[in-house]
Amino acid sequence: MFIANNCMPQFRWEDMPTTQINIVLAEPRCMAGEFFNAKVLLDSSDPDTVVHSFCAEIKGIGRTGWVNIHTDKIFETEKTYIDTQVQLCDSGTCLPVGKHQFPVQIRIPLNCPSSYESQFGSIRYQMKVELRASTDQASCSEVFPLVILTRSFFDDVPLNAMSPIDFKDEVDFTCCTLPFGCVSLNMSLTRTAFRIGESIEAVVTINNRTRKGLKEVALQLIMKTQFEARSRYEHVNEKKLAEQLIEMVPLGAVKSRCRMEFEKCLLRIPDAAPPTQNYNRGAGESSIIAIHYVLKLTALPGIECEIPLIVTSCGYMDPHKQAAFQHHLNRSKAKVSKTEQQQRKTRNIVEENPYFR
Repeated sequence: MFIANNCMPQFRWEDMPTTQINIVLAEPRCMAGEFFNAKVLLDSSDPDTVVHSFCAEIKGIGRTGWVNIHTDKIFETEKTYIDTQVQLCDSGTCLPVGKHQFPVQIRIPLNCPSSYESQFGSIRYQMKVELRASTDQASCSEVFPLVILTRSFFDDVPLNAMSPIDFKDEVDFTCCTLPFGCVSLNMSLTRTAFRIGESIEAVVTINNRTRKGLKEVALQLIMKTQFEARSRYEHVNEKKLAEQLIEMVPLGAVKSRCRMEFEKCLLRIPDAAPPTQNYNRGAGESSIIAIHYVLKLTALPGIECEIPLIVTSCGYMDPHKQAAFQHHLNRSKAKVSKTEQQQRKTRNIVEENPYFR
């Protein structure tokens, strides 16, 4: 007969951990160039805990990597954006039983990119809190992920990005000198620079002068990410491009020899989306992960056009200028709403009355 009690390890209360670590963040995410504020919470149940070292370490590392299936070459790159450490209390401090708080304030460098996760690369920030005490049960360490956003404003983008734009394109389906017709596209935007959390309102006009109808017409907000890595042995750089669909508005179909206008096509930029990264950097070292946004109009058969967009993490730097800009947006929305009310459809009582039919 097999006796399991002889094989199982004996449980002892003295092996249980006597400390627990947690953190409380002042904000769910921190902007690059600003101070990161947090409180480290320490819960101790051992009256004889003597601190040897108690520190908080913040690291930010960007990594890219993949394997080229055609050449079997391994590409990988790693870049450190922040690596700093602060002491939370002096060595030799005796911690009584109970809960303790230790404030942490660290300035995030201005050139830190936004947190990002993908198949071919990532930018991760973390805070590691480590306590080394007089006993193994009182010693512990915990790692907490952090979210960092690139600090960018409307003041950093070109002036023409804040002006209305009408994008026009024409697709010619002429094949073998047989004129099948053309499709004219027109996308109107109030501006091409937005901040995260805003909605993009577009007006799409399609003039189909062909004999076939257009199917699956859709307006898409797409994030394009460019990764750069270096081969492990040859030290040659390679780039890889990935696209991610953020939001899509289906517009339906357009009949042959028909002109249709789609008003108020709204696409919202999520609050968790990273802002545009590395769009205005000229000479110098480029980022291993570059992020861009485009507004794409697609339809079958074979219609595709894009408008590049700029997404920032903040509005204007000056609060008075940002308030005036927001007031202007509210007035424009109110004016459009009033115009729509004045142009409401009128009823024809003669046509609706069955007696006159």
